[in-house]
Amino acid sequence: HTAPTAHFARRRQCRLGSVMTRKRAALIIGMSCCYARCGSAFSSLEARGRARVATCLFVARPNSRNFSDQRRKKGGSSTIEQKGPHPRNTFKGSYDMEKLCKVYLPLKSFIISPDNAKANISSCKKGPSRPTIKFADPNAVRALNTALLVADYNIKPNYADILPGNALIPPVPGRADYIHHVADLLGQEHGNIPERSSVRGLDIGTGASVIYPLIATSAYGWSMIASEINPPSLQSARRIIEENDLENLIDLRQQESKENIFDGIWKPNEDIDFVMCNPPFFPSLEAFQAENARKIKGLARGGMNKRSRHLSKANEVQKNEVPVSSSNNFGGTDSELWCKGGEVSFVRRMIDESKSKRYRHKFLWCTSLVSRESNFQRIEKYLRNNAQPADVRRISFGAGKKSASILAWTFLNSNERREWASKWQW
Repeated sequence: HTAPTAHFARRRQCRLGSVMTRKRAALIIGMSCCYARCGSAFSSLEARGRARVATCLFVARPNSRNFSDQRRKKGGSSTIEQKGPHPRNTFKGSYDMEKLCKVYLPLKSFIISPDNAKANISSCKKGPSRPTIKFADPNAVRALNTALLVADYNIKPNYADILPGNALIPPVPGRADYIHHVADLLGQEHGNIPERSSVRGLDIGTGASVIYPLIATSAYGWSMIASEINPPSLQSARRIIEENDLENLIDLRQQESKENIFDGIWKPNEDIDFVMCNPPFFPSLEAFQAENARKIKGLARGGMNKRSRHLSKANEVQKNEVPVSSSNNFGGTDSELWCKGGEVSFVRRMIDESKSKRYRHKFLWCTSLVSRESNFQRIEKYLRNNAQPADVRRISFGAGKKSASILAWTFLNSNERREWASKWQW
């Protein structure tokens, strides 16, 4: 016979479900037919059975992309996919500008209010308009993220004043997601997420904002070691720690060598529960400048959404456009932004140091953020071929261009990891 038509091919594909689903369908058919012979009293059950069969035969299995948390195997590693903010993230997808302005008054001057807009935004299909800011303005972004830290993590309002003008402006919701996923990783070893100062983490390249330790100590009460190589960034981080009375929870250490990551920071006989890192992404300063110019240009045109474009025109905010060269929305110090070889080279160096006899059994999990899929595949392949860890995990979160993945690895087997958690009485 000739090959089946596209219609029958699709129909046959829809029939492909789990074995258990097909078995249940067959059982329902048999039961409904048997009961139907006994009289009209069972007609409703027969109808339900037929409806179930129709659903089984003609409705395809749900697409995994529709689910917020999917666990599956990808490239041999255990993968978790999180669509949208982490469930424990205080950010739920939109900013409560009224609340944020109350806790941090300077944000108010950057609010673009739809009530005062002269543009007609009634054609926007994304629901009622809300107050926003101009995301191309680094001062507005700095104020917004400071307000989030004040409102959700009890950081003092002078945070923005301490942060140097050329420092990276940390987007708080995405940084918090990383912390929460690390907490989930630790919780798998014990059954409960540990929330105590006996849990100790190491943040590689904490930056001037010291953002990850601030969130980790506030959300879970963990102790953190924060390493940094740039002296001005160290000075800023130290002042932020002191102003928020966190000296007993955050241990700031200076890395003296550009070639080392753990060496010079990790003390002898020191056990650390987890390592985290947001590595320099760009392979060169020129690569960063080109990408920064592209992003700023897109935001200046109102690239965030239709409502932003209308509001920008209505309020003529383009008059106050910040030159690309001076914007640090996507900027920061050199050590925060780029290194030779970019994030691929940096994470490979982490892997090489982590597999050494000195460190491989001195931590529970080592993790790093990876921004691009192509880079992730290269790094994971290098990890498996050159380090041969006991377990590898991938945690993907975000969506579209804002998506990223966490690569996590350990040299301890499952029994050793449980013993580790028990040892420190999590």
